[in-house]
Amino acid sequence: MNSLNIIPITKARSRLGDLADMAIANNYFVLTKGGEPSVALVDFNYLKKMEDFVKLVYQKTYIDPKLEKYTREFTTQEIEEWQKEDQP
Repeated sequence: MNSLNIIPITKARSRLGDLADMAIANNYFVLTKGGEPSVALVDFNYLKKMEDFVKLVYQKTYIDPKLEKYTREFTTQEIEEWQKEDQP
C-alpha cells in the first residue's frame, strides 16, 4: 500500500469527494484516527469482489459449527516443528 493512501480522518473530511473519486478498483485509502487505522475508503465493486472471494474460500474451508468445539489454533512452535519435519 502506498503511504500516500494513509490519511488522518481530520484531513480526509475536506477531501472526501475527491478521495471517493480516486478510490477505483484496488486503489483504496486507509483513514486513521489517533494515528491508528480506523476505516478504509474502497471502491464498492472491489469490496464486493473481495467479499465474494472470501465466501468462495470459506466454502472450501468450511467447518461444521457442530465441530467447532473440536478445533483450535496451532501455536507458532507447533507450526515450526511441522515445517522442520516436512523438510527433505
